[in-house]
Amino acid sequence: MRLFDISRPVGPGTWVWPGDRPLELGRTWKMEDGASVNVGHVTMSVHAGTHMDAPYHCLPSGATSEQIDLAACIGPCVVTTLDGLAAARGAERILVRANGGAPTAEQIGGLAPLKLFGTDFHSVDPLDSTTLDAHHALWRAGAVILEELVLDEVPEGAYELIALPLKLVGMDGAPVRAVLVSR
Repeated sequence: MRLFDISRPVGPGTWVWPGDRPLELGRTWKMEDGASVNVGHVTMSVHAGTHMDAPYHCLPSGATSEQIDLAACIGPCVVTTLDGLAAARGAERILVRANGGAPTAEQIGGLAPLKLFGTDFHSVDPLDSTTLDAHHALWRAGAVILEELVLDEVPEGAYELIALPLKLVGMDGAPVRAVLVSR
């Protein structure tokens, strides 16, 4: 068995969308200042680092992050490239090494049934998209969206995925710690 941590590190310099809240890390209590414990705090966008988008991200009445189906977040998956996406047809969970690209709504439509779709890019849509066609196509297909993965060291193939979002109530997304287990 081999374990791959496919989560993006979250720390100083973590990329966020232009205009979104930058990551801030700090400590509220410090042992070196006489406190009995160290206690840290975090201020960040729910879309910083590896994260899931909830439908509420793009749909005013969409499900929020605490309503993400956890069963979709654990199970067999396939890691492939964007060019190899068609060969992953039939897989319920697909993680894509996108190399800065994005799937089309038509490509997504050909993948059903789909429980989860993940990418190593900032978004499943092109960065300049205002219609977010891939987001909408994935949600129509019932899929969970996982973004900002680290797949550089992961060979293409079949794995077991564990990618659980924080249970943030009423939010449009949630940070995730994601791992792949080789089968």
